[in-house]
Amino acid sequence: MNQNSFFCSMNPEIKHQFFIEHFFTKKLGEGEKPFYFPMIEHISLLFPLKGSLVLSSPSNDITLQKEHAILLPSNISYEITPLENTTFFYVAFSGTLATSLLKNTLKNGNFFIGTDYFTIKKDLVQLSSLLSSKSPNIDDLSILSFSLLMHLSGHTVLQEEPLYPPIIASAIQIMEENYTYLYGIEDLATQLEMSKNHLIRLFHEYVGISPLQYLTSIKIRNAKLLLESGESSLELIAVSCGFSGSDYFRKVFKKETGLSPRQFQKQSPSIKKTQLPNEMFL
Repeated sequence: MNQNSFFCSMNPEIKHQFFIEHFFTKKLGEGEKPFYFPMIEHISLLFPLKGSLVLSSPSNDITLQKEHAILLPSNISYEITPLENTTFFYVAFSGTLATSLLKNTLKNGNFFIGTDYFTIKKDLVQLSSLLSSKSPNIDDLSILSFSLLMHLSGHTVLQEEPLYPPIIASAIQIMEENYTYLYGIEDLATQLEMSKNHLIRLFHEYVGISPLQYLTSIKIRNAKLLLESGESSLELIAVSCGFSGSDYFRKVFKKETGLSPRQFQKQSPSIKKTQLPNEMFL
């Protein structure tokens, strides 16, 4: 399928609101001649996946380092010069809603770093994967495209010095959002595209504990909430909080809190039994 026309079957009303005009991945080798974008009438996203590059326009030059992406205004020509082996996504948007939202984004700041970078990267990788299939589902493409648009328009520009560098902030966000499915640090390091040992060193340097200790604290915190709600199944709590089973959950909980899960539950000042729908157990 031609990635530049993958919305040919899209609902006309949705297409009028938001539409991806171009979507492609490009690799440039170190020392390779610059890649030229002619003047494009749509707001577009340049998203380096690997390497660094210089983005040149008639008015200035911008260096995009690792884990930096940029939203580009319309009606300007650009030239990309790789500083090393580089791979990037390019996405151009159109439609009344997309144009309105992204114009506001440009006013607030068009650089994406840290957690914004990794959130947008997830959307792009999923879109690319879906497009590589022989018959991508148009509804799925629409949902993913809208998610990308919302993440681009909803990013925040930090006014103060961030507490942690972008890579550590991203690691923390991934753990907070996906603790149920993270059984170790190897998977986290893979998602961040860095070695496990490097991640551990950086985490100790900036947070003061290991990423595994931080992940365990998130799991225990959420387990406490379930225990305080009155949930009686330790197996359900264990699975919901990312532990391999109730026995291991008991062991870790006792080590971290000094109490067994049942002891903690009994001394909880207010137990509110959570009524879970039967579908949860199907």
